[in-house]
Amino acid sequence: MERKRVLSRWTHVITILLLVIVLPGCATYSAGLEPVFADLKKGNFQDSEDQLKKALSPDGADGLLYYLELGVIRHLDGNYIASNRAFEEAERLAEQLETTSLINATLSMFSNARQANYAGQSHEKLLINYYKALNYLGIAEQATDNNARLDALEGSRVEARRLIMKLNDLNDRIGTYQQRNDDADSTYNRILQLFNALSGDVIDENKLTYRDDAMAHYLTGLSFEMNGEYDDARISYQKSAESYQQGYAEQFRLGQDITAQAWFDTARMMKLAGGYDSELSKLKADKLTADQRQQLDQVSRKDAQLLVIEHKGFAPPLEELNVQLWADPKTRTLKLQPLAGNNRDAWAWFYLLYADKGAYNVLMAYLDGRSGNFPFTPFQKTIYLGPLWSEVESLNLDTAIGSFLRVAVPYYKPPTRLGASTLEIDSGEGPADMTLYPAASPAQMGIQQRLVNSSSDIQIAMARAALKSLSVKAVTGSDSTGLLSLAGGLLSQLSEASETRSWQLLPSDIRIRRLTLPAGEHKLSLTSELEPGITEHHQTTVNLQAGEIALWQVRSMGKTPTTDY
Repeated sequence: MERKRVLSRWTHVITILLLVIVLPGCATYSAGLEPVFADLKKGNFQDSEDQLKKALSPDGADGLLYYLELGVIRHLDGNYIASNRAFEEAERLAEQLETTSLINATLSMFSNARQANYAGQSHEKLLINYYKALNYLGIAEQATDNNARLDALEGSRVEARRLIMKLNDLNDRIGTYQQRNDDADSTYNRILQLFNALSGDVIDENKLTYRDDAMAHYLTGLSFEMNGEYDDARISYQKSAESYQQGYAEQFRLGQDITAQAWFDTARMMKLAGGYDSELSKLKADKLTADQRQQLDQVSRKDAQLLVIEHKGFAPPLEELNVQLWADPKTRTLKLQPLAGNNRDAWAWFYLLYADKGAYNVLMAYLDGRSGNFPFTPFQKTIYLGPLWSEVESLNLDTAIGSFLRVAVPYYKPPTRLGASTLEIDSGEGPADMTLYPAASPAQMGIQQRLVNSSSDIQIAMARAALKSLSVKAVTGSDSTGLLSLAGGLLSQLSEASETRSWQLLPSDIRIRRLTLPAGEHKLSLTSELEPGITEHHQTTVNLQAGEIALWQVRSMGKTPTTDY
């Protein structure tokens, strides 16, 4: 008996020591892409593509990410046709993986989250078509004859239709912003919010759910307008404006300038299409400023327009947060505590999403004080099982979990707020203030989706770690020395990893500015403030044609993202 206690004590000590030594060396997905970022920022696109092919395989679990990242690299290189080939393969894979989710879940349960095929987030799947539409517009800009230009514009129109279908499907599954707002005003949901506050829930998933994409609607409007389909463009611009106004702009912290722009473009299409006199009069009165109403009076089909789209910064990388799980038979509870050292961001994420905060948890901690578990620990999560503890014992989970079991969940560091982007025109044309408008934030989309998934992240991580531990004990149960059990347990814990994959070459922000300018040649410059102390300057010359829209796509990369690993 004494020998078993000594062995158990040393097993616990060795496990902790090995985890402390090994865990800092566990690389996240973004760490493997650092050479890709380095070459990309230097403009070495072929080298960046070569580095990507070393880091990822098109046939493995990261196949979707391979084609997503490859599509961006080729897009930035101006190789729009090859970029679209990559995105078409990505779209095919994403659709295929939607039907294999059960296999993915099973595979990750017996290994770790990174072993399963990456299937993509909702916003990532929509951004595939967003990039394909931009590629077609880029092909149109490069076209040397009118037929090639018209074919490319038709391609952008087709992608716009696909975007509409995906957005409609998203609305059907998740609900629109208007439906969310109506539901939030119901008596039931107002009462529910009170009880959520009592229990310490600080995350309102309903406000963080990705349910529409106003920028995607805007891009479809642009595609239709460039094809001369003013009524279809009106519908898309109006959907964009409504989405921004009803919650998209607030959810992703974009400000109100882009909402005003979308309403103005809706009004423009009404005027150019004709037949909307009463609707246009009401929209002008309700949605447009005095300056916009004056601009609208001057709108003509012969206008030459410039649209600047800036992709700014990089989407933040996912990190891995390690958490200790242990069983407490005295109080019939499971407990969690971060293994985060001096990483304040990791501690903050755990406190925000998992730690005991509500009145109920404080009360239970007080009552458990009789068993020596008080004072209340603000950076600890206690799962009170009570009468369900018998189920824990029947599954041998109390033994499998024991006093130390590592689980891993993904988290984001607080994002860096990027500075302003300002356009200048050498001729002095345009308004006095030509700051670009924030139109979308892939960074916020990723972070908010992770917040929504946080509850399932910790539940799945605990279940996976416990199942692997049970499997080890079942295989090594007859080992009299305990060495096989020790080795199996260590292997099980060291193989645990959270999902840190995401589409990393996405921009942090998407910003736009749209201007009506005299036809002719204009020299443009854009000053983009990124992270503190980092500013980029971009220049180009455009030749605006009467009755056409010129598109300038800008990529401001800033500092290469880094990961602690």
